[in-house]
Amino acid sequence: MPNGDDKNWIRLCAALDGFFARYGKWPTRVRVFPGALEDLRTHVLGPEAFAVVSRKVRLVPDEASMLAEDDEGHAYDYGKEGFPRQRPDPSAREWFLAAE
Repeated sequence: MPNGDDKNWIRLCAALDGFFARYGKWPTRVRVFPGALEDLRTHVLGPEAFAVVSRKVRLVPDEASMLAEDDEGHAYDYGKEGFPRQRPDPSAREWFLAAE
């Protein structure tokens, strides 16, 4: 489990990667502990990067541990499943960097 300054970013990307590896598409939202969301917004990403992330996936404050979901009931729970076994192509980081 990551524990550095960017731990919430790593966990968010792991939830997204797990969802994409399992379903072949990106989730529409990720439920995130409120403290982790605030950490991402103010300390890890900053306003510009947070806006980029928010345009791609909705981050919802919730008592869930990085739960990636879509509107069809698909889910990947990083809190229960951890890092995905396979790396998706593209990864969440690459997806965020791709032109919109």
